Amino acid sequence: MNERLAFLHAIRANPDDDTVRLVFADWLSERADPLGEFIRVQIELEPIRFSIGNPRAVELHAREDELLRRYGDEWIGAAAHFPNPTDFGPVFRRGLPDYACLALDTFLTHGDALLTAFPTLREVALYGLANRCSELTLCPLLAKLDALEIADWLTEDDAISLSVSPHLDRIARFKLWIGGEPYFLRELVKQADATWPCAIDLVQVCGGTGCFTRHEVARARERDAEADSLAGGANEACARELVRVVRPFERLFPLDGTLSGSCCAGHLPDGTPVLASGGAHHWFLATFTEGGNCRGISSRLNDVRYLFRAGTREFWLERDAAFQEWVQEDLRLKPGLIWVREFDESDLRVALWPRHISGYIADPNPHREATTTGSEFDWQNRGGEARGWLEYRNFVIDNNRETWATWRGQTYHLEL
Repeated sequence: MNERLAFLHAIRANPDDDTVRLVFADWLSERADPLGEFIRVQIELEPIRFSIGNPRAVELHAREDELLRRYGDEWIGAAAHFPNPTDFGPVFRRGLPDYACLALDTFLTHGDALLTAFPTLREVALYGLANRCSELTLCPLLAKLDALEIADWLTEDDAISLSVSPHLDRIARFKLWIGGEPYFLRELVKQADATWPCAIDLVQVCGGTGCFTRHEVARARERDAEADSLAGGANEACARELVRVVRPFERLFPLDGTLSGSCCAGHLPDGTPVLASGGAHHWFLATFTEGGNCRGISSRLNDVRYLFRAGTREFWLERDAAFQEWVQEDLRLKPGLIWVREFDESDLRVALWPRHISGYIADPNPHREATTTGSEFDWQNRGGEARGWLEYRNFVIDNNRETWATWRGQTYHLEL
């Protein structure tokens, strides 16, 4: 075994110890390998990665981006070219490949090459599993993983088949999406002992305003209670705190200044956090508490003549100019960073999921026929597409036209 590979295997054996990583980074830098600097950058960045107001985080992100732009293809190579469009990875964490999201077919066909090429890869999210877990049961690659995420809803037969895999007990942590019947959770709890598994995360992907309209708040609360009940029952059965509920839609979302020509976040002169948004007919002003909760939305008709000009470039330019005048002169809004939680009111919405993904994940039906065209293809790949939004912390700003935003405040029009 060469020295580089020995370092990688040592890091894989002690993945949470940064000491070996930093020694490896020094070894690489002595050989003029830019991966050494990249490891140090990501290790320093990790605890402040999402602190977008931190100047040091901004500086580290800029260097991380530059190194990935220049050397990412070389570090990842051909192994990143998966056949399924919603596969992605490997994702670098603390300097080295750590995670990938793969369709079942990709994992069965290319997983061995991927894990060989990247010895530090320890976590995989699998989707497209419904009605097919019997194909995964005897796969020896499972024994090479520390963590497995099931980005799908399994049938009872799937759960039973996967639970008897001889390779499952090598996996310490599981992430299970909840929304349908929790068959696989029940099977894991039956087999759990005092030390295995180390942890089970129940990822509540179906909840919040992203999956429920503002008229269905009661249903969202029911989903929360169901998830808490599942975790509580499992922990009671195991006599330890094994299971926890993870709700990605509960996090705070950053809105940073001028998001588009007709969307602006910041503060009013009295310090109130607000989001101003302009549609074709109305302008909206959402106000927030310091904790990011929407306090309410007011609206007014805009002054731009709409009839006979709808959709023209002249209309949108005039609308955006009038909107900016309203924001700057009437509201005296100072653009800047605010943090908000999901809300859906009066044709203005900030949510984790775009509506088309919300529809897929709110329907855990695993009995549809597998096809490769139209909406059924989307349904088969929903887990990969949704997992991408979770990994990259994207979210949606909806003001008559869905726009997606990144955790850095960058915005893009959503292509459906």
